[in-house]
Amino acid sequence: MLLGFFLIGLAKVNFVLARRFYTLSGGADRDAVVAQQMNQFAALPFDSLAGQAGTTTVNKPPMPYTRTVKVDSLSPKLERVTIIITPANPLFQPDTTVLERSKPSKNPFKVQ
Repeated sequence: MLLGFFLIGLAKVNFVLARRFYTLSGGADRDAVVAQQMNQFAALPFDSLAGQAGTTTVNKPPMPYTRTVKVDSLSPKLERVTIIITPANPLFQPDTTVLERSKPSKNPFKVQ
């Protein structure tokens, strides 16, 4: 009887640790996806940002997710890009990132 209680307690601890490890490992995948999306939108030309707005679902491993992009024009030369990454797995929380992009001015070093 004592051994049974011990094994039940051990199984519960093992289950909690397995769930925590699973959550932590998914966090690294989510961070990688967020960094990838930030780099993608930082590299896009300013004039093409508005065309990227909308929702896209990605079903590729290691982490299937839904990406929602909102582009708000703050001025003719400044736009705010909001990227929301929602993992398909409900154990992981959505992550929101905001990137402000400005239209580059004329290059003073460019020869006319």
